[in-house]
Amino acid sequence: MAIKYNLVALIRLMVLAFCLFNTSWAQEKLTSPSGTSEERWLNASIFDASLHKNGSLYNFNFDIEFTSPENEIFTVNDCLDVKSIGAAEIAPREYTRWDFLNVDCEVVNRFYLAPEKAITFWPAMFDFSLLKSFPATAIPYLGGQGLDNRQEDLHHAEPTLKLIESKEDNIKVSFDGMVVNYVMAARADFNRDGYQDLFVRMDWSIKEAFGDGHDWVVLTKTSSHEAPMILWRK
Repeated sequence: MAIKYNLVALIRLMVLAFCLFNTSWAQEKLTSPSGTSEERWLNASIFDASLHKNGSLYNFNFDIEFTSPENEIFTVNDCLDVKSIGAAEIAPREYTRWDFLNVDCEVVNRFYLAPEKAITFWPAMFDFSLLKSFPATAIPYLGGQGLDNRQEDLHHAEPTLKLIESKEDNIKVSFDGMVVNYVMAARADFNRDGYQDLFVRMDWSIKEAFGDGHDWVVLTKTSSHEAPMILWRK
């Protein structure tokens, strides 16, 4: 009889322990930061908004004129045209404008190939505090020394990092003699892993060297505790 009661008591203890474990697990799941589903988004300043009305890359057409090194004027009609023409076919004086168009076409191409929705762990606001958490490699690449030795975040890697101006989807900063305008170009799951990524265009200039240009990076964040990581760059 005592054995029977002891067995019942043991079963009750096991059931109680199981319930406590599951309650604790459920509470942990409920209180842990979780991502939310969000539709893909494209910055309205990337081309004219009317070009996006059909929601397809195949209907995305425009007429933009450029000049060749031989001073001949030609027209590009879509982003496929842009990709098929090399920089050597553009007059040097128009290269910066051509480079800018190339970056915007890269945004559009990747955006329309991305799923409609994804889970996001990114904050809603694109601001200076978010920019400081970007990897130290999230800067324009100007050639010369590589970026592989930059292991920290941007805030710690660039002690001269200073905010110049912050607007919606635009953050202009200066560091190391360079001015960079970081533009949030698009939010979407560009690598199709289920998580939202950021496509950030970097418009840079160096006054002392009279140089300017455009670069881009795609960053991902797959949990609320994870630091931003670079997926791809130009």
